[in-house]
Formats: sequence, structure tokens, C-alpha cells
Amino acid sequence: MLEESKDFHDKLKVMNQKAHSDAEAYFRELTKLVGALDPVKLLSQLTLTFGTVPEDQFNDESSDVHEWARWLGFVSGYLLTRPYPANARKEVDGRDIKGIEDLLKQYFISISQSLISDAPKSETGEVDEVVSLAKNDSFFVRGESYPHQLKEMAYDIWTEHDEWFVKSLGFTINDALTISEAIKEECNRRINDEKESCKVRAHQNVDELIKRGEAKEHDRKNLEASMGCYYYFGNSDAILSFTLDEMASFSGFPKDRCERYLKRLSQGFGYRNKNHLDTFNDPHLAPWDYNTIYERPIVCHAEKYFIPVPSVLNEVLLHTFFYDMIADSNYWKKNGEKKYGKCLEQKTAELLRRVFPPREVLLNPKYPGGNELCDVLVLHDRNVFIVQCKTKRLRYESKIGKDSQLIKDDLNKAVAESFEQGSRARKYLSNNQPTKIQIENGIIEIDSKQISKLFLLSVTLGSYPHLITRLANINKTLNLFSDNQYPWAVSLFDLGVLTDLIESPSSFVHYAMRRMAMERTRFDIFGDEIDMLGYYFSQGLVFETEQYKKTNALLLNGFSDNIDLYMFEKHELGRNPQKPVMTVPPKFWEYVRSIEELKSPYKTDCAVRLLDCDYRLKEAIVQASEKIRGQTKSDGLLHTLSMAKEDQSVGFSFTTMHVESLEELYRKVLTFSSMKKYVTRCKEWVGLGWNKNSGKEVDVAVFLSFDWQEDSVIAKLAAENLKPGEMLNPEG
Repeated sequence: MLEESKDFHDKLKVMNQKAHSDAEAYFRELTKLVGALDPVKLLSQLTLTFGTVPEDQFNDESSDVHEWARWLGFVSGYLLTRPYPANARKEVDGRDIKGIEDLLKQYFISISQSLISDAPKSETGEVDEVVSLAKNDSFFVRGESYPHQLKEMAYDIWTEHDEWFVKSLGFTINDALTISEAIKEECNRRINDEKESCKVRAHQNVDELIKRGEAKEHDRKNLEASMGCYYYFGNSDAILSFTLDEMASFSGFPKDRCERYLKRLSQGFGYRNKNHLDTFNDPHLAPWDYNTIYERPIVCHAEKYFIPVPSVLNEVLLHTFFYDMIADSNYWKKNGEKKYGKCLEQKTAELLRRVFPPREVLLNPKYPGGNELCDVLVLHDRNVFIVQCKTKRLRYESKIGKDSQLIKDDLNKAVAESFEQGSRARKYLSNNQPTKIQIENGIIEIDSKQISKLFLLSVTLGSYPHLITRLANINKTLNLFSDNQYPWAVSLFDLGVLTDLIESPSSFVHYAMRRMAMERTRFDIFGDEIDMLGYYFSQGLVFETEQYKKTNALLLNGFSDNIDLYMFEKHELGRNPQKPVMTVPPKFWEYVRSIEELKSPYKTDCAVRLLDCDYRLKEAIVQASEKIRGQTKSDGLLHTLSMAKEDQSVGFSFTTMHVESLEELYRKVLTFSSMKKYVTRCKEWVGLGWNKNSGKEVDVAVFLSFDWQEDSVIAKLAAENLKPGEMLNPEG
């Protein structure tokens, strides 16, 4: 075994050495090739070829479009650090483009292989895992959310600072968003017009060639395609670039405002940020180097402007102005920071009100003494969410995995501190009876003994992809949390997706339960929140099964395609697509919705336990319930069913009868549930009831949860009243 391990590490070392030398060689060849070409011609051709796609074209995770967005950003970042060359070749042809594409592919493969094969720098290698997570995210992940979210958040967070924007930058955030959209629309118009124009020119020229006998009719198709491409791509810089006057014309904004916009968001060749002067020189660091495209996404040359990487524009508008604002320390300390944080809290409450009734989502509730309890509190049918919001984002040095201590510091401020605040609120809610909370309209009281589940939710403004999805992965290294207690940490953008797709309170509570259960698995799980949601919809986010008994680590990737497609069709195309949902048997959602509409306490617990069943048990419950409902409809008599999970953790019963009042039905359901729970010794029991005259699926719901204890009274009652029969066990 030791010999095999040594052999493996030797091979890994050889692989790493080759990857390092290959990266250096490909970087050298790549920079030599792009350095010989006119950067405006080159970037505009690359953008036109790989950076623009039809507006109605959906690109999933495997699409080359995402890879090219990464490569375009890299080439742009490199070229912009260099002064504009004096004698560069202006004719950029297909061979140049193909050469650059091949070198980029090989270079990034080499960097990826060096990442995989790097030897641990610490004794245990655990520190390297955290650094590697950060480096991998910044290397592979492009864009922290969907485009519409970036635009909406940029508007929401910065519109509160309009006065500062106008005074300091000369435009508002709405101006910036509107001008940016106008630029994209103008470029799209030009691209479409130029395509048609080039087709016409190519057709006319081929006509002339055929008339002069220099070409044959059967060659027309190939000739027109070649000529059209030559005209189109050869004119790429003219298609994509615009002057200040043109921009003022197509955007409809005054020239001076457009000028201020361009002054802040454009850069010329040779520009470097003063804090990052040595970038794109080391082939092993270049993919993580500070890229000025994310600070100033518009390129300026010879009084013309163009955007080489259109996909980053919304992300830039959300983040880049933060650095302008904090540089104005007077404004930031006086008003800016408070407004910035308040926006996150308000937005979080707004998203949670999509799922829960607005009256159940409380913003900035306080302890009776007046100090803030938490940022947002959700009180829904004995389920409580204590929400803390943090605007802290990963610093650039943390994102690129420069130092594990920096990562720890950022995560401490973004997640661990909010967990401590939430823990204090949880302790207060748990230890005081009754619990008093001060809200805007007075004091409310909570019977803390009646709380079913209490969740600590940490919402971050920044995206921390794989670092916070399962905090247990990194805690063994960073030691941010004690006693294996963690919050559910999620970015505001991911919370937006969750509350868009998870419509019911019960489903949201169930998803939160499954997410928190991930922290208790004996193996690490890697993936982002949207992949987790996709896996929840398809397979329940369940890991306590035979399938995972021998698993040491699990990567969840590629489960978000249906969600990505839904977001694209809804927000980019303006359609009304069907939402991705959990795979369930027919009529199951009708039962869940019917339970949620009841006034009964603990109805959410009943619905959640149904949601937590596997497909076969869900199907058995629905089919059996439909059967006895049909029997009662037919004969008007009492009918019951019961079944339980194989591990006896929870049982279910359904009672159907013809009664004059729901009180009578409730008593019958409660009695039957109590007896069945006792004889089966289940930890929990869900009892449902239906009245013949009802138009609903469920009229009564009862939830029982307590440890089994011997009780002679219930035992006698069960022996006298329960009919002998076979417990249904669909899981077995």
C-alpha cells in the first residue's frame, strides 16, 4: 500500500512539473501571437466570433460560450495592461483566431492540471484544500448570479445613493444601467444590420465573378459564405465601436452625462490599477491576476469605445462603485455604510415574503430593551427563521486563494459573526417563557415551548460558491464554528432563486431541513446552492441511504440546467415557463396545498413529513387516501388507513367519514393517530382527516411528536378499538 502511494505521488509530481513547463510555454506562445496583432482588431473579432450569441439561444453549463467568456476576459485583461503597439498587424484572419483558440485551450488545460497535481504545502494538506476551493472557484466559475439579478440588485443597492452618485460620478445608477442597455441594443442592431449587408455584398460580388467567368454557379454558396465572413469579421471594430457623440445619440442621454459615464467605466491600453501594477506577467499567476475589465469594462482607443466582454457589464455595475464610495470616507461613515447594509436586510425580507405571508416576516425585531434581536425574523406555524445579513464580500486576495488566513477573516465577518448573533437570539427565544419581542407595532409574545424548528440563516451579499454551501467542509481547517453547529449560509442571489422556485412555506422549511442535514453527513459535499436545489428537485437532497454508505466525498455538478433554462426563458425572453419542481406522484401537491390552507397548528410539520417521504411512500399515501375517500363517498362510512416509514421514525394515517362538524372529525383523527402511534412506537405521527361533504383533499391535520412511553390507558384503548390489520410499508 505504501509503495502504491509513493508511486502515485511520484506520477503526480511528474504531471505537475510537465503542467508547469507547458503553462510557461503556451503562455509565451500566446502572448507572442496576440502581441503581434492589432489589439482592437483582435478583441473585436474575438468578441464578435465568440462573445455574442443570438438573444433567444440558451447556453447550458457545458456550452463553449462560458469558456470563451473566461478566455475573452483573460486576453482582454492581458492586452489592456500593455501600451497600444505601434507596428501591430491589422489584418487578423481565421488562422490567427484558430491559433489563439488552440493556445488558450492548451494553456488553461495546463493551469488546471497544475492545480490538480500541486503538492500540499502544509503538513496535513487541510489548509491547501480551503485555498484550492477558493482558487478553483475563481478559476472556473464565471458570474455570481443570473443577469437579471445583477441588474436588479445594482439598482436596488445604489439607487439609495443617487445624490452621492451625481455629485461624485456625474450620473445615477439608473443612468448607468440605462446607458449600458442602450449600448448592448445598439451593438445588437449593428450586428444584425451588418450581417444582412454583408450577405447582399457577397451575393453581388459573386454575381460579378460569374458574369466575368471567374466562378461557376455551383460554387456560389461557398463563395458567398467566404466573402460574407470576410466582410463581416473584417469590419468587426467598426461594428462594435462607437464615439461619444454616437453614444449620446443612441442612448438619448446628454453628452456631458455620457462623457462622465465613459470617464469612470472606460480605460485605454496600458492602464493598470495602482494597487495591482504587476499583473499578467507570471504564467502561473496570470489566470488569477487582477483584471481591470471588472473595474472598467469599456475599452477606449482613438476616441472610440467598445466592450470586449459584454457578459461582465452587469456584474461590474453592481460591484465597481463600491470602491469609489468607500474611498469617500466621510460619506461612507456618515450615511453610506448604513444605507448599504439596510438595503440587504430589506431585500432579504422582501424575498422571504414571496414564500411566507408578509405579516410573518418581521424586519429588525428587537429585544424588549430595544436592542436588535436579528435583521429578519420569520414566524410561521411554530417554525422560526432567525436571519442575519452581512454585506461582507470576499476580498480579491481571498478569492484567488492567496492566503488561508484572509479567507478565514472574510468568512468570519460574513458568516461566523452572523451565526454568533443568531445564536444569541436563538438562546433568548428558547430560554424565555413566554418570549417577548418588540416590533414596529408593539410587543408580541411567543410560546417558545411550541416551536417545532428553529433555523439560523446567514445571508451574504457576496457570493462564496463552494466555501459556504457546506461549512463543515472547511471548518476542520478554519475552526470558525464550535460543537459542529452551523448556520444555513446562502447568498442573496441564491435566496432570490430559492424564493422564486420554492413557492410554499412547507417546501421552504423542508428544503432548509435537508440543507442543514447536509452539514451532518460523514463525508464532504461540494457544489453551489443552485446545484443543491436542482438535486433537491430531482432526488430529494437525501444522503442517508445505501447509495452513499461508501462515499468519501461528493461533488454535485450539472444539476442546475433546468433551473438555468427556466431563469433564461422567464427573465431574458419574457416568457412564462413551467417552474422546475420536486418530482412527486400525481395529486401529491394537491394534498400538500390542502394541508397548508388549514388553520390547524403544526400543519407545516404534517406537510414537511409528507415531503420528506421517498417517492414510493408518497405515492402509496396518495393512492391509499384516494381509495378510502372514494369508499366514503360511496357508502358514507368511516374508513381509515395507516402506514409508517421502515425505521418507524414517522407514521401516517388518514381518516375519512361523514360528519356534521370538523370538531368531531378532529377528535376521531386525534384518537386514531394517538392509538396508532402508541402501538407502532413511532417517534412522530401525522394524522389527516377528510369529510365526505368537503371539496378539499384534507380537512383536518394532527401532528404528534414525543418519545414513546408505556401507557396502560392508551394500550387498553388501542386493544379495544383498533381493528386487526396489516401495517402498510411501501418502503420495504
